Amino acid sequence: MRSLFLMFGLLFISLYSKQSLAASFQLGERVSIESNVLSQTRELQILLPENYHANKTTTYPVIYLLDGDYNMHGISGMLDLLANKGQLIPDVILVGLADKGTTQYRQFMTPVDLTPMNDKSSEKVDIKQGAAEFLTFITDEIKPYIQKHYRTADNTTLLGQSMGGLFVLNALLEKPDEFNHYIAISPSVWVAEQGIVKKAKAKFSSSQHQPVNLFLSLADETRMGQYDFINLLDLGQPKNIQWSFKHYADENHNSIGLIAFRDNLKNIYKQWYISEKLLTKFNEPEDIVSYYHALLGEYKVNQVIPSASIKAMVRHHYRHNKLAELPAFIEAATKKLPASKQAFIAMQASYASHFDSPEKALNLLLGIEKENVGSIDHLKAIASTYEKVGEQASALTYYKKALAVAKKQKANQWQLNILEEKIAQ
Repeated sequence: MRSLFLMFGLLFISLYSKQSLAASFQLGERVSIESNVLSQTRELQILLPENYHANKTTTYPVIYLLDGDYNMHGISGMLDLLANKGQLIPDVILVGLADKGTTQYRQFMTPVDLTPMNDKSSEKVDIKQGAAEFLTFITDEIKPYIQKHYRTADNTTLLGQSMGGLFVLNALLEKPDEFNHYIAISPSVWVAEQGIVKKAKAKFSSSQHQPVNLFLSLADETRMGQYDFINLLDLGQPKNIQWSFKHYADENHNSIGLIAFRDNLKNIYKQWYISEKLLTKFNEPEDIVSYYHALLGEYKVNQVIPSASIKAMVRHHYRHNKLAELPAFIEAATKKLPASKQAFIAMQASYASHFDSPEKALNLLLGIEKENVGSIDHLKAIASTYEKVGEQASALTYYKKALAVAKKQKANQWQLNILEEKIAQ
C-alpha cells in the first residue's frame, strides 16, 4: 500500500512540476513600474533580441506595442522570423504595454478632447484617464526606464491597432517628436464622429517637428472612418510626415495586425537586407562596407550587418584570388562596422576551414575568443572546428561553455537542444 501511495505521489509531483514549468513560460521579462502619472502600478513585457548579450556595444531600435498582452505572442514570433532568423530588418527591442482590462484600455486609448460633452453612454471616458495621461506615461516614464536599463538606439516606433491605432494617431498630433515611426493598424477613426480628423486639421496646419513616418492600414472594414483621415493627408500633404496607406481587402479586423506590421517594418528598414542578386552590383567589398556604415548612421544603431553581405565580401576575396588582402580588409571593415567583427572573423574561419585548413580556422576563432565569451555562436564555432581537427575533448569543453552561456542568457530552446545533443554524443 505504501508503495502505491508513493507511486501516486511521485506521479503527482511529476505532473505538477511539468504544469508549473508550462505555466511559468513567457516571452521576455515582465517588469512592474509605479506610475506617478497614472497613480497605478503598470506592467511591461520586454523582449530582447536573441543575441542581445553577445556584444555589449550593440544598440537596438525600440518598438512600443500597445495592448501588449493581447498582441505579444504574435508580434514576437513574427519579429523572430523577420529580424533574428531572416535578417530582413535590424534586431529590435519589443516593449509590450500591458493593459488592465478592456474598460481601462479603451479609456486610456481614447483622447478626452474627442469625446462629445453630451455623451451620456456608459462608455463615457473618465477625464482623468484619457489618452493624454497615458501618452505622458509612455514618454515621461516608460521611455526613460527602457533607455536606462537597456541598450537602446535613438530609433523608436509606436504601434497600435483599432483603439490603439486611434491612440497612435493622437500621439502623432500631440507629440510628433517622441517617435520616429507611427504605425496605426485599422485605427478607430470613427470615434466621436471622427473627432481625430477635426483635430488633425488644426494640428497639421501649425505643427513644427522633425520628419516622421506614418503607416496606415485597413482590413475588409467599411465603418472605421479612416478614409477621411487619408483624404486629409492627401489634400494637405503635411510637411515632415512621410505617410503610406495599404488596404488589405482579404484580411479582417483581427487578422490584419501581423501582416500589416510586417509590411510596415520591411518598409521602414527596406535598405537593411541586400539580396544576393543586388549584392553582385557592388563593384568592390569596400562599397558594401561604406553602404552599411552610412546606413547604420541613418538608422542610428550599432549592430551586426546581415550575414549574406559579410559572406559576399569574404567570398569576393576567394573568388578573385585576393586572399592575401583579406586580413587587412577585415581589419579596415570592422573599424567602420565594429559590431560585425565576430561575424567577419567567423565567416573568414568558415572559408578557411573549407579551402585552407581547419587549423587555420581554429586560430582565427581563438584569436578573438576573449572578446566573445558571451557569444553562443562563437563558442559553438570553436567547438565545431575542434571537431574538424579531431580534438573531441576540446570540442566538448566548448560545447559545454556554450551551453552554460545559453542557459545564463535564457536562450531559445532550439539553441539548448543543439548543444545538449552535441554534449550527449
